[in-house]
Order: sequence, then C-alpha cells, then structure tokens
Amino acid sequence: MKHFISLAILISFFSCKNSENKNNITQKETELTQKENKLETKTKEITAEKQMLKLNSEVENTIIYCENKKFIIKIDNLKNGDLRYSSWDKPKSIATKPTLVLYDGKVENQGTSGGSHYIFKTGEWSYIIENNLVGETAESTGVFLKLINNGKQQEYSKMINLTAKKDYDLASYSKGNLIGNWITPHYAVRKLSFFDNGRFTFDEGDGKKIEGKFKLIAKTVTLNFDNGTAKILKIGSGRANTSFSLVGEGESFSKQRK
Repeated sequence: MKHFISLAILISFFSCKNSENKNNITQKETELTQKENKLETKTKEITAEKQMLKLNSEVENTIIYCENKKFIIKIDNLKNGDLRYSSWDKPKSIATKPTLVLYDGKVENQGTSGGSHYIFKTGEWSYIIENNLVGETAESTGVFLKLINNGKQQEYSKMINLTAKKDYDLASYSKGNLIGNWITPHYAVRKLSFFDNGRFTFDEGDGKKIEGKFKLIAKTVTLNFDNGTAKILKIGSGRANTSFSLVGEGESFSKQRK
C-alpha cells in the first residue's frame, strides 16, 4: 500500500512538473510571437517611410491638392516632367502610403478660361481631376473628381480645394518682360510681337498684320495702332509661373517660350 501511495505521489509530481514546463513553453512561444509581430510591424513602418520619402523626393510642385468625404487626392508635377496622381482612402492621411498611385498623366487645357483636366488611366478605369476656373454657376466651378470605368461614369463629385494659393504676380513689369512673341492659347497663328524700338505687330492669323506703338506702365500695356485704334491689356505672371499672360478687352495671350 505504501508503495502504491509513493508511486501516486511521484506520478503527481512529474505530472505537475510537466504541466509547468508546458505552460512555460507556451508562454515563451507567445512572447516570441509578440516580438515577431512587433518586428514585422516596425519593418512595415520603415518600408512605408522609405516609400514616402521616395515619392516626396520625386515632386517638383503640387498642382492640385483636394479632398471629399471618401478621398484625399494630390496631382503632382514631378522633376522628370511626369504627372502623378496620388489618392488616400479616408481616414488615412497624406503622411501615410497612398492607397493608389498613377503615373503618365495627361493634361487637357480648357481654352482661354485657363481650366485644366488631369487624366490618368489604369486598365478600364480613368481617373480625372477637373479644375474648372470658369462656369455658368458657382457650383460648376472648382475642382471635381470624375471616375470612369469601361466608358461609364461611376462618380462625379465636387472636391474641397486644399491647394495652397500662390501669387506669382509682380508689382510691376519691365520692357524686357514684354519683348518677344505672344500667342493666343489653342490658336498659335494669332500672334502679338513686341520689339525693342517700342513697336509691335499684331498678326490676326489670316494674313493681315497691324502695327503700332506700345506703352508699358507697371502692369498696363497700351497698344496704339497705326490706324488710330487702341487696346489696353494687363500683364501678369500666369497661374503656374510658367509664362507671362496678357489679357483684356476680350484678348488673351501667353508669352511664347524661346
């Protein structure tokens, strides 16, 4: 009987010891899994930070920065001349990796009103950001997101424009800013040319040229035609600081790059 009791005690002891060892192993496995998960999370964070640094380093300047209830969207002009579309699904922020990144964007300028549409494609989807500067109503002007799938419009919504407004205009302009050729957007044969001698030539694009003298004071350019008529235009630096503009009396010209 004593031997039986001793054996039972011994079995119970080893059973408890074995159970304790199993608990220790399970705890260590749990701790190891937690450490591996933390390491994986940290690795993902570092990778995301590197990707964001690379994406940000590509940017020359931001053209459009906007949002609605679902998305935050940026259109960036890159240093290599490419256009890039970046989108974040809310509640993500622009400090994190974008949900969608598209390259090789195309720009469609909307006539003399100055508006532009930025078009990006991937597969059967087209992502279009419209920057409508002029419209029949206040509601039709502004920044809009248009999503098209296989030729069918899936979404068209007005965005909140977060783009930082920059004033590139100068307080006044010199004769040197004016000298050169100016063209009407989308109708380049219509040209206005200014010369060092204070003269200008206005080419209507139909073979007729009108000449005259010009006068520049601050931002005002007065064209005194030899036929006795006159026009008054205003010179400015353009919306993206890419060229000078001349507008007024129904006219709109952009300075032609050399």
